[in-house]
Amino acid sequence: MLKNTRLRSDLTKVFPFVGVVLGTVIILSGGEITQLFSNSEIGLGAKSVNAASDVAAMEKSVHEQINQYRSSKGLPALTLNSSINEIARQHSKQMADKQVPFGHDGSSSRYNKISKLISYRAVAENVAYNQGHPNPGKSAVEGWIKSSGHHRNIVGKYQVTGIGVAKNSQGEYYFTQLFVSQR
Repeated sequence: MLKNTRLRSDLTKVFPFVGVVLGTVIILSGGEITQLFSNSEIGLGAKSVNAASDVAAMEKSVHEQINQYRSSKGLPALTLNSSINEIARQHSKQMADKQVPFGHDGSSSRYNKISKLISYRAVAENVAYNQGHPNPGKSAVEGWIKSSGHHRNIVGKYQVTGIGVAKNSQGEYYFTQLFVSQR
């Protein structure tokens, strides 16, 4: 059983990039959850757009960009896990559909699902959303790299990842990337 103490810190940074909202959360198995997030209120009732090939290509692109960045830092590539992709995709879809607020609500449930797939030491989550960018996936990755908490996850000692993207009818893209350090 995982016993957690929550420490919440709202970040109100002004990021050097416009139109991208980011969030990050980390959990260490058996330890303390530190949850850092930047949330944006979006008062639109939106339904997901069925653009499966578009978001699948974007998920692949995000994975490639993250691994290229890790490689540039001398770090090994993250292995993509299709089951963890689905967990990430569900969270992105729920945010896009406004079923949950943008952020890390339900992260314990996602981590529990991962624990049934992989025995882990630590897991982390980055989230982002943006709209109106010619390359939304690239904007999300660039935003994560420029943010210290997100960057820490990207270059962390993780081996496995899952990436999920969802787009709603307002053209908003929601991104979730899960990072897993195996036992």
